Amino acid sequence: MTFAEALSRFQTGNPDGILHPEAGLRLPDKVLIRGETAVAEYFRGHPELFSGLVPISPDSEVTVTFKNNGGALIKIFAYEGKIGKIVEFRPDDIRQRLKLTIEYDGTDFSGFQIQPEGRTVQDELQKAVSLINGAPTAVTGASRTDAGVHALGQVVHFDTKHLFTEDKWVQILRHALPPDIGVVSLEYTHPLFHARYDVEWKEYRYILHFGSPSAFLRNREWTVDPSLNRSRLAQEMQKIVGTHDFSAFCKGANPDGVRTIFQAETADFGDRLHLRFVGDGFLHNMIRLLVGSMVEIASGRSELDITALLSDRSRRHTRFLAPAGGLYLVSVHY
Repeated sequence: MTFAEALSRFQTGNPDGILHPEAGLRLPDKVLIRGETAVAEYFRGHPELFSGLVPISPDSEVTVTFKNNGGALIKIFAYEGKIGKIVEFRPDDIRQRLKLTIEYDGTDFSGFQIQPEGRTVQDELQKAVSLINGAPTAVTGASRTDAGVHALGQVVHFDTKHLFTEDKWVQILRHALPPDIGVVSLEYTHPLFHARYDVEWKEYRYILHFGSPSAFLRNREWTVDPSLNRSRLAQEMQKIVGTHDFSAFCKGANPDGVRTIFQAETADFGDRLHLRFVGDGFLHNMIRLLVGSMVEIASGRSELDITALLSDRSRRHTRFLAPAGGLYLVSVHY
């Protein structure tokens, strides 16, 4: 059974055979129902949930949100081809959720996520939005970029009771935010959209520079030895395409290092080389460790290639971290 087939049967109100054994249902009062049998019994006892049930947003290939005649929203998450996680939500008609795409210069930030100390993108966003809303307001981002990393298309969401037009919101936010955070676009979305958990894939770019270091661009790129073998680097990039355990390229412990890279390629711009990474997710420092290792390999300073480093699954030979300033979050796809 495919996820699409499971969704089709779900709309008929028949939960038999479409739920994953570890399925879970979170109700509006935060009660959590666990297990295929218990979730199926709940659905059978509440046929009103399926009255007029229609999809309102294919959030991604693995999440879909439905709305019924009673105004309730039901968000479905796929797991191994079946329905795994379900969230029922009865929205407040006053509350609105906004999807905001931003860009930022990461030079003076201690990363995206709020930290005990240091200036962060999330903190600046929350201060601005809370001021506009007149109440403390959480802002959730798609990617927790590190200190010094830039973004061209970071996506966040937050809730509001204001009914400004989208253009008015853009104008207000541009005035409220500091100059190193820019508003790219904004749109109203449904209350169950989640900037982080609905992500299908992300695209990052790393910029290498060959030549004399630039005082003006030192926080925008990494200047490397011009003798670096660009062809060898492109070959190493291809070795990460597919699903691998990237534990060797992760800072700190992570119980699940498996990620899928859909595309990894280089683009030559004379004295600059752009490295493009597209994947379903990235571990902490994963791209910077990959770039650092590839530069070591392409410079002839490492006898191990990327395949060997992946197989090793340890940080013994991947200690060289590429500078943060050359890395950009380009876009997030839902």
